[in-house]
Amino acid sequence: MLQKVEIHCAKMHYAIIANPTSGTTSIDQKRLALSKPAEILNARIYGLESMTPDEFVDRAREVATCCEVLVVAGGDGTLSDIINSVDISQTKIAYLPMGTGNSMRYALKYEGALTDIAATIKNGRIRRYDLINCDEKRRAITVSIGIEAAAIRLRDEYLARGNSYGFKTYLKAVLNAYFGEYRRVGATITIDDATFQVKDLLTLMIVKQPYYGFGMKVVPDARLDDRQLHILTINSGILKCALGAATAFTIGNRIGSYRSGRRVTVQLEKPLAMQMDGNLGWVSDTFTFSVLPDALRIKH
Repeated sequence: MLQKVEIHCAKMHYAIIANPTSGTTSIDQKRLALSKPAEILNARIYGLESMTPDEFVDRAREVATCCEVLVVAGGDGTLSDIINSVDISQTKIAYLPMGTGNSMRYALKYEGALTDIAATIKNGRIRRYDLINCDEKRRAITVSIGIEAAAIRLRDEYLARGNSYGFKTYLKAVLNAYFGEYRRVGATITIDDATFQVKDLLTLMIVKQPYYGFGMKVVPDARLDDRQLHILTINSGILKCALGAATAFTIGNRIGSYRSGRRVTVQLEKPLAMQMDGNLGWVSDTFTFSVLPDALRIKH
């Protein structure tokens, strides 16, 4: 068992909270990869000794009370867990991408290695970004209802069986969800005061930034700081979806119906699971989303 690192509250401007299970590297490899960024930020590394997700977020809460900027080292799901666990009205956040898809790496326009990103954080400034309020239960940056939740569940099953992390495993999960696991439903969607129907819904995306994992620019018009929700509905067939995926890796996705607004309600013909920042959410036939303006402070 790894020894728990003692917290020195009076000395910390930056502190790194690192998820031991993010990405594909071992805990020792993570500690080595973070050693130079920690030196650049004059920060200590916490969290790698955590044995469970609950223990990790409890550690994050503890560390957050003792630093000015909590540097989250992990993937999109780790960042999501942190912004739902700590008091973000009191704690500023920074992000070191160490997950698999790392969509926020692209959204924050990070370039280079972790050492370059640490320097960017150190020399950067605090920026205020919006979040999504999901059913008054959880805050998120990227949400979807439809095939992605089915794909994430399958991906987690494959990982539990020993499949490796990465794009190939995710693609396998998406294809198996499309051809077998996921069943399309009808949806009634209201954005602010406008209501419309969608038949055979493949996915409904509600996002605050353009990217999904692996650099896919799925909702090109989305912005972190415009006080709007960005909504994309897709009910296309396999060929059009393949075209959308291809353009998402290059010029940006060109399929689906795009809208924006400040509040979204969704009524489904039957219950579906939701995904939030790469994590599985709850199952329901009714969802409500609203924008939380300037809710998150990120230094970069």
